Amino acid sequence: MAVHVFVGPSCPEPLVRKYHPDFVLHAPVRHGDLFSQALAAGDVAVIVDGVYHHSLALRHKEILDALERRITILGAASIGALRAAELDELGMIGVGRVYDWYRDGVFDGDDAVSVAHSETSSPVGINIPLVNLHAAVLAAADAGVLTREAGRRLLARLEREYYPLRTVGRILALANECGESAFADWYAGHVATDPAAFDQKRADALQAFALAELLDSPPRVTPVPTMKMVRDWRTEFHRRWRNRFAPVDPLMQPRIAYQQIFAADFPDVWWGFLHRSSDPAFASSSDGFPAHVLRHLGPTAARWLDDPALRSRITTLLCPLPDLADSREAELLLRRESAQDRARVTDWMRRTQHHLDTHPARSLAQITDATCARLLARIWDVHTDKELAVECGRRGFPSLRQAAVALRPFAIGYLGSLQQARTGRGGEARG
Repeated sequence: MAVHVFVGPSCPEPLVRKYHPDFVLHAPVRHGDLFSQALAAGDVAVIVDGVYHHSLALRHKEILDALERRITILGAASIGALRAAELDELGMIGVGRVYDWYRDGVFDGDDAVSVAHSETSSPVGINIPLVNLHAAVLAAADAGVLTREAGRRLLARLEREYYPLRTVGRILALANECGESAFADWYAGHVATDPAAFDQKRADALQAFALAELLDSPPRVTPVPTMKMVRDWRTEFHRRWRNRFAPVDPLMQPRIAYQQIFAADFPDVWWGFLHRSSDPAFASSSDGFPAHVLRHLGPTAARWLDDPALRSRITTLLCPLPDLADSREAELLLRRESAQDRARVTDWMRRTQHHLDTHPARSLAQITDATCARLLARIWDVHTDKELAVECGRRGFPSLRQAAVALRPFAIGYLGSLQQARTGRGGEARG
């Protein structure tokens, strides 16, 4: 079992390593991190800090995916506490006072834990998060420096301040403006003596690390039944994220896209895949894909299943997204891939990258949908828009636009192969 910790400004790395030298430390969590193959069943992941604003934040379904893979997820102090308050009924474990405050509704916005910091150097925060100020106000009230009502007014004023501006100097100025100079002096004195005096985020992070150290196997969690659990959370977006971040082979998507576009026999591969896919929509019945067709398209469509000439009517209407992180599904889609195909994918991807590196003003987005449509029509030997749309479905593309997205990384290599064929230096691409 390994303990993975996603932490940044809430708790400095030397402090984590001092008490937990065996932990696997990661930068603040971002979208896609929990799909990593480094996290295995039986591991523990402690989520403390995370990125947002200029980077995509951690999604809830990424956490649910990790939980389903038997990874124990603890959340504390920052975005971890926020996500735990939202997902504790579904198996995530919340730790610490910040988690309690979110769970109990004291705070409901992510600005309460937000810390502005540089993303290019040491992640030291430049502002004081609101949850730490809340801890300070509670401590001041217990010490008789503030009344409870005065503390609520002061916190409300601090809450209206944009979070990167909540520096120590600004906090003292606002406290004085609110007539709470005694608190300002008290707070300044404590922070001068110990900068972490009211650092609730750090305290909660350390508490979560200590708990993670004690876990030698995933705890048994019995979620409370809620309406959230009635619906299947594994949406198409979740599959797209898995396809992007989870496959072991970074070329898995282009390898399958190459087969979809250039393999003449891929429509047969796709038809076989539909019958054996692990898509929950198809697997919900003992009859799998045929039952799905009957249920969603009706008895007339069910008769098309046995007629090769009519199958395209079904594939035009039903086009599930494969789960490329599922080795079984990937094998089904690549079952006729040759060594030559793999070599060509590598070569064409290399050519594309070289072209973009040597022409920095260009991008694949400059290859228009119309250009892609003309290339696909040539590759598939179709002549009308209707035939092109039908062929997209037969090859597992829900739309021409999706087929264009899959083609773009290969367009430069494909056109280069045509040029080589015309000059007699190589064979034309398979298609």
